[in-house]
Amino acid sequence: MRLATKLSYGVGQLSDGVKQASFSTFLFFYYNQVLGLSGSLAGLAALLALVVDAVTDPMVGQWSDRFNSRWGRRHPFMLAGAIPFGIAIVALFSPPAGLGEMGLFCWMLGGAIAVRLMLTLFFVPHLSLGAELVTDYHARTSLIGYRVFFTYAGILLISVAGFGLFFPSSEAGGNGMLVRASYPNFGLFCGVVGSVAMLISVFGTWSAIPSLRKPSDGAPRGNVLLAFVEVFRTLKQKSFRILFVSVLVFNTLAGVIATLLVYVATYVFDFKPEQLAGLASSVLVGIIFASTVAQSLARRFDKKNALALCVVVGGVFAFSPQVLYFTGVLDQMSSGAKFAYVFTVNGISQVFFIAYIILLDSMLSDVIDERELLSGQREEGLFFAARSFATKASYGLGSFFAGIGLDIIHFPRAATPDNVAPEAVLSLAILSGPVLFVLFAATVVISSRFPLTAAKHAEIMREIEQSGLRVRAEAWPGRI
Repeated sequence: MRLATKLSYGVGQLSDGVKQASFSTFLFFYYNQVLGLSGSLAGLAALLALVVDAVTDPMVGQWSDRFNSRWGRRHPFMLAGAIPFGIAIVALFSPPAGLGEMGLFCWMLGGAIAVRLMLTLFFVPHLSLGAELVTDYHARTSLIGYRVFFTYAGILLISVAGFGLFFPSSEAGGNGMLVRASYPNFGLFCGVVGSVAMLISVFGTWSAIPSLRKPSDGAPRGNVLLAFVEVFRTLKQKSFRILFVSVLVFNTLAGVIATLLVYVATYVFDFKPEQLAGLASSVLVGIIFASTVAQSLARRFDKKNALALCVVVGGVFAFSPQVLYFTGVLDQMSSGAKFAYVFTVNGISQVFFIAYIILLDSMLSDVIDERELLSGQREEGLFFAARSFATKASYGLGSFFAGIGLDIIHFPRAATPDNVAPEAVLSLAILSGPVLFVLFAATVVISSRFPLTAAKHAEIMREIEQSGLRVRAEAWPGRI
């Protein structure tokens, strides 16, 4: 496959990075600490928005599986979501003045639903497109590496721009994160970046349309409006059920961490917004090395074992700063040394956590091949819709649980590091440290039951070829 096509495909995931960073890092903090919405209500808004995702993700996935047009199955949906996504995210960060708490709750809920719906139109078909572009067991890991690279590039861009450009500390020492007037411009920036990335991906992969698979004539013709019911059918497949639960649990915990990031960095580590921008850039370490690590570990240990290694090693590094906080070592460090340490261990942890996501998506493409052998149907859209929902649900659940946790420990609103009780800071450190590490490590138990190996996948592909299930399109340069 040409490098230009890989890059064009991957850059579309900048939009998902925009959504992840703006939602998990900034949106919750904005509505909770700046606008005064309670943590529980802010978390509830994030959670309720998933009700729409539960219906629309599989609906769009199945619809794109069956859609037939001169522009292919996936591209019309991707194009339809591009510009409305940017408009929706701008509105979400620009609520009218004078709204009460329930008004803020409704605006946050409605805006979150709109953003998620527009992202679904692009995101689910885009994920499915990746499984069609490449079929080789290890080449998939490489292509998915591009996609995940740009997801985290989007997270990095939005995080650094947010902390460094839109919310810097004032000369008087005020926390720029608490300045309400900065958020609408931040929302505009997010909207433009997300929409432009989607459009580049749509038109950059347009030339691949003639070589992509067409809808199967034998595909079931149920009502796509009820496609969410079909998700339960995919869960009957053991290999996919294991992956689905792994994605759900891992990303729920990642959602809690992302939501609490600003809180922990500000109140536990005592970092300023400018330092938060630098800390957010530590994900660059993960972006650079994660794909190589994922491919190397997968070839040496197979994907399932590599997955377990990634989550354990990543967790050890990610939560080590809280351990030093409990022992008092962190407080004895100078500000510069503390930042350097947290930056380093966070960067290393990102290498393994991003590699974990790359491996999961590569394994999902293998599961779809298994499904083709078992049923004779190629249903990338439906499977990636279920995966997409698991990811979105986990971030919604992450925000929900983080909000509940902040209310349980009575964490104050509009707080500065000087007026937060030490007991609240300690509770925050416990929640974001040892508790989450134990839960992260538990995901190894789930993924250890995954049945597909490289040898098993090779056998599946041979049986598909021998049975004549796969009709090869004319090869376009370097497809595999």
